[in-house]
Amino acid sequence: MSWSIVKQSMRAARRVVLLAFTGASLIVGTLVVERLVFQHLYAAAAQKVVRAEELTGQILLLDERLTMSANMAAGTGEERWITRYEANISPMDEAINAATELAPSDVAARFDAETRVANDLLVELERQSFALVREGTLSQARALLDGQAYAEQKSILAAGTARFTASLVTAMEANLASVRMHAIVLVGLLTIGGFGLLWFLLTRSLTRSEAAFVQAERHIHDLAMHDALTDLANRRGFTGALDTAVAEARTSGRTLTLLTLDLDRFKPINDLYGHGAGDAVLREVAARLTRLVPAGGTAARLGGDEFAVLLTQTAIEDVSGVSRRIADALHEPIRSATLPNPVQIGVSIGIASHPSDAADATTLLTHADLALYRAKNEGRGSIREFEPGMVLETRERGAIEIEVGRAIADGQIVPHFQPLVDLRTQQVIGFEVLARWPHPERGMIGPDVFIPIAQRAGLITDLTLSILRQACQVAARWSVPLPIALNIAPEQLQDRWLPEKLLGVLAEQGFPAGRLEIEITENALVADFETARRVIASLKNQGVRIALDDFGSGCSSLSHLSQLPIDKIKIDRSFVKSITTHPQSATIVSAIIGLSRSLSMTTIAEGIEEPALVDHLLTLGCDLGQGFLFSRPLCAQDTGILVQNLADVCGEPDGRATDNDRGLRLYA
Repeated sequence: MSWSIVKQSMRAARRVVLLAFTGASLIVGTLVVERLVFQHLYAAAAQKVVRAEELTGQILLLDERLTMSANMAAGTGEERWITRYEANISPMDEAINAATELAPSDVAARFDAETRVANDLLVELERQSFALVREGTLSQARALLDGQAYAEQKSILAAGTARFTASLVTAMEANLASVRMHAIVLVGLLTIGGFGLLWFLLTRSLTRSEAAFVQAERHIHDLAMHDALTDLANRRGFTGALDTAVAEARTSGRTLTLLTLDLDRFKPINDLYGHGAGDAVLREVAARLTRLVPAGGTAARLGGDEFAVLLTQTAIEDVSGVSRRIADALHEPIRSATLPNPVQIGVSIGIASHPSDAADATTLLTHADLALYRAKNEGRGSIREFEPGMVLETRERGAIEIEVGRAIADGQIVPHFQPLVDLRTQQVIGFEVLARWPHPERGMIGPDVFIPIAQRAGLITDLTLSILRQACQVAARWSVPLPIALNIAPEQLQDRWLPEKLLGVLAEQGFPAGRLEIEITENALVADFETARRVIASLKNQGVRIALDDFGSGCSSLSHLSQLPIDKIKIDRSFVKSITTHPQSATIVSAIIGLSRSLSMTTIAEGIEEPALVDHLLTLGCDLGQGFLFSRPLCAQDTGILVQNLADVCGEPDGRATDNDRGLRLYA
């Protein structure tokens, strides 16, 4: 969608630029047309003005010449003046005709009616005087020219000529001014028209673009408020709806109930069948929630496999019924074309209400999450309502998280060592490294408390490296170089740099890689098998041994065993403890031992607490054992003393011996 908006923006920008260029081109074109068309008109009009002024001067000059020639002829009687007179008659007629043609019709008509008649009468009188001159009667010729009739016509001619020439020049100047005015008007009209058209086109284009942007903005808002996969409200949209609902409830006094949901057994679906199958499950969960949420309620996907339901019109006593129906519905098998078989998930639900549990939306969501956290800890499928004590628990948990981070950094979490024993010879052939936290105020804190905290805080690798560093320092001081086994968390096996980090600690401490054994769980192989395989191979290539921990309790496949360079398999304690009481457990343990032997792997039984288990395990063919029967986890000092005591009793073994020989007899 964002790319579509960018393209719309570019198209709108191009349209605006194109229209701007079009408008500018129109205006420039108008100016060019004005120059091309009206330049000639300007020149013609200006030429007429000049011509009118020339003709005016020419008429006046010729009139003076005619008058002078007539008077000279009458005064001297010489024929040359008559000849000269006659020579100026034709130019005078041409000038008058040219001026008449140039002048406006009304001015020309008036000139013909007055001035031309007077001119013709003068010419007639002057030619009469020439006849008298030729007869030799010069006095009569002069008298004719000096007479009143001649003077009257002369006055009429002069006045008419002056009036005509003035009108002619005025008319030509008015014509020039008219041309200029027309040019200005035309340019103005074209410019205004061009700007008007440009404004119209720009307005229409921008209106269309605005409509497209409004629609795109509305779509973006919808996308921003809804989850694209499930079409439910997303966290942002749900938070806004929750704020609004709480504000309205505060005004109306209505009760609101918020349910936060976390799916159980969802991650294995993604791991086993891929994210396409996981998406199909999430869509089906959304569809079921939509059907189950009562009128006025809102369902949302907050992210991942976390959902929420806001109940606005449900009585508080009905909330438990709605919650149970949701839990039951989500526990039913889900079928999809992307799933090879129906899958069954579940849901844990946390409940908080307004105003009893929280006065504002943020606190309401927080308290519902606290209830959900309690539900998850109590087991899959649990439903828990918020209790005030949960806040104190959260604060304590937060304080512990801070303490855990500080304890890891300061090395306060230390390694303890539990012996690994050869069941046939009763020799200690190594130790499993277990983390313990001797808290100065809380006493000894077990890994079940601080390891989940370290995992949530992203500190599990720091904790692992700290424990390994301390264990190497302790084991390096033992009188016998026994190996140590260290557990790593499942998520660490997805870190492709894990081998470098572990081997870096070994190199730093000068601890041989052959004395280190890494224990991994089955579930660690499921999330990303290829990355896990590469990590295991890298460690194995450097001499580190690999053990598969809690075998039988996870979801690995036999193909994993065939593809991985595993040295040992540790049988889960749940099977070991019940082999003497449950035939099925004995059968499972026997099958695991047989499988291990066929793959040339050593088997270790965990959780041995009774002597009878040792005999039974030996009968089944188990190699090694570990449990309270042999020893509880020991601190570094006690472990050193144990190793020294056993060495003193048994003597130091040959360094070339195998694991089973390179040990110390626990019971001498």
